[in-house]
Amino acid sequence: MDQYASVLLAFSPPLDPGDNEAYHKAATIHTQRLSKLLKERSRDLALYSNELFTVVDPAANSLSYLTLLHALIFPSLASNIPHDAILERLVTFMITFDGRQCRYAGSLLQDVMDAVGSGRILPPSVAVETLASAILKLDPSGSMLTSSHILLAKLAYETDNIVPALPVIGKDIVFYPGMANHETAQYLCDLELSPPSYISKNTGFTAKLKSSMVLEYDLLCGMMYCARREWGKARAAFERAVSFPTKEMGCSKIMVDAYKKWILVSLLSEGKYSSTPPHANAATTKTFGVLGKHYVSLAAAFATDEVRQLKLEVEKNSQVWLEDGNVGLVEEVLSSYQQWRVLSLQDIYTKISIPEIRQQTKSAETGALLNKDEDVEALIQNMIIEGMLNGVIEKNDDGTKFLIFLSPTTHLSEQEFAEEAQRAAAKLKDLKAIFVATNQRLGTSKEYIKWLFKESKRDKSNDAPDPPLGVFDTQTFDEDLMGGLPNI
Repeated sequence: MDQYASVLLAFSPPLDPGDNEAYHKAATIHTQRLSKLLKERSRDLALYSNELFTVVDPAANSLSYLTLLHALIFPSLASNIPHDAILERLVTFMITFDGRQCRYAGSLLQDVMDAVGSGRILPPSVAVETLASAILKLDPSGSMLTSSHILLAKLAYETDNIVPALPVIGKDIVFYPGMANHETAQYLCDLELSPPSYISKNTGFTAKLKSSMVLEYDLLCGMMYCARREWGKARAAFERAVSFPTKEMGCSKIMVDAYKKWILVSLLSEGKYSSTPPHANAATTKTFGVLGKHYVSLAAAFATDEVRQLKLEVEKNSQVWLEDGNVGLVEEVLSSYQQWRVLSLQDIYTKISIPEIRQQTKSAETGALLNKDEDVEALIQNMIIEGMLNGVIEKNDDGTKFLIFLSPTTHLSEQEFAEEAQRAAAKLKDLKAIFVATNQRLGTSKEYIKWLFKESKRDKSNDAPDPPLGVFDTQTFDEDLMGGLPNI
């Protein structure tokens, strides 16, 4: 056992954390020794695992701890050790491992993450939380989509364990496996690297993703946000699926499903929808309009004061909502109709009495006015509590109650303003690294260089105006911007 312990404890990072060359050399040698040990002595590692775990720390000796876990879990859970003890150590590792060190773990770490994501070895609630933690330890920016994201989204949604997954699905995805102009870095340990430089199929941290998997991820994210009634975030997720780049004007079933939900959550988050989804090409938009015509009609009725027409659209297409799995969202739309009618009054009034609001708005659920002023007041109070309406209800001397619409900054204190400014500054700082990586990728793109060359030949004048925004996009429509992702 002592000889195994000496190998497991052999890794010694350089004293200078910034010495990437020394760290890379030490980690590579240690990984090679661990791979040989696991290949040749896996049974012995499992046999002595209890003793070895007492000397190996999951944070300081992450690669070694992972090697021991791999020996116990694959090809199946070891029978000579209580399963609860194995799983407890697995959870401990997933939430404490050193992300920098484990950049050298490759397929071993991915095997463990896949096993956790399968939902078969840990309770779903624990599996979702530990997998989400592991994803962000490997990529703190959360900006690269991997096969682990897909497993996480499926498991979280199907088992209704959404909250632990939010730190991951809430990140903005910028990078995808197989993107062009991204090669594996010389030193994986360099903390300044963009995620694609150390997370790839070649390094073993993700499987290849098909376009349908990316679409499914965005659809699942949208549905999880719907379950939490976070309509704005749901809208953004569905919009990503709707505007997914396609060739030959293709349009998949997932995109159509996302479009239908996008219309509904647009009504819930904005009180309206745009007939042309942002960034979607004209042919795809036309297809959406045909296949989602019932939803378009519903949205058109929602934008008017004709509450009976809206109610009629909902009732006559009840089978459509059922078949599409959107009954719940349609009911939410009906319920929110009067709220949006109340909000629309601020375009005309700064102050309006509760009785007037009752006379000017109707419930789409009943198609009639609310029975009494108290019901309107309760509706407005709920809107204020939920943050949908910025206003207050006050009473005149004669007892009449009024709703006063407030401007967005009316109650913003100096401290709140400072906090808002700090959040904006932090977001800009996070975006800087992504901007640099994206700019470098674009600068080495063959299509972009060809476009620049063509532009320089077309107009040599320094006084010529800049090309309009979107020209490059339209000229390079057929480029596969995601590299390894086959277009639909």
